[in-house]
Amino acid sequence: MDAQLTRRMAGEIVVSDSPGETLRKWREIFQLSQKHLASLLGVNPSVVCDFEKGRRRSPGIGTVRRLVETMVSYDRAHGGRIVTSMEGQQGNSAITSIQEFAIGLPIANIVEAVGGKVLAGEDELERPIYGYTIVDALRAITTFSGANFGQMYGWSNERALFFTGVKFGRSPMIAVRAHPVKPRLVCYIQPGSVDKLASTLAKMERIVLVRTDLSLGQVQAGLEKL
Repeated sequence: MDAQLTRRMAGEIVVSDSPGETLRKWREIFQLSQKHLASLLGVNPSVVCDFEKGRRRSPGIGTVRRLVETMVSYDRAHGGRIVTSMEGQQGNSAITSIQEFAIGLPIANIVEAVGGKVLAGEDELERPIYGYTIVDALRAITTFSGANFGQMYGWSNERALFFTGVKFGRSPMIAVRAHPVKPRLVCYIQPGSVDKLASTLAKMERIVLVRTDLSLGQVQAGLEKL
């Protein structure tokens, strides 16, 4: 599982439009200061700082791999709390589908494929997505814990999360906001309604929030055509 996590982290940093910011996000998730991470790597703290600020050339895949492996190894050596929360729980029944795209696809393409209506995040529609996960919201409430919420993110958090069984749309967005890793897109499939709080939280996190009145089967068929 550690190998999967490090590949996911490294891949996200490499493909990010802002590698330094993405590196900083992961460093903060692992609760390491720049100085501490630099010490583990055996480099001057200015090296980590310059990477994150974009003052150095974007790190190559070899450097990125060393960075993420160092963070994961350090966490494992100190109880593995962060790694465990990112790994999640395999085979959770709340996750009905999890898929990755061969290339990044604009959010607008995903919205069109599922007949979606954008409720928040109209300015983010050109950002790329690298996969999607479909989640039964009702099952997630009863089976997910804070330690296994991260299993929804597959290889990258730059993905769409689709929720079925949504009544008001508040709970999924509250859970998404509480977790350190954020998706690009959250879509409710045939929700009862969508509370304004959900849209407010989406805007705060720069997440595109969408609803679709298509059935789950129709949504899956649309995604499979991408």
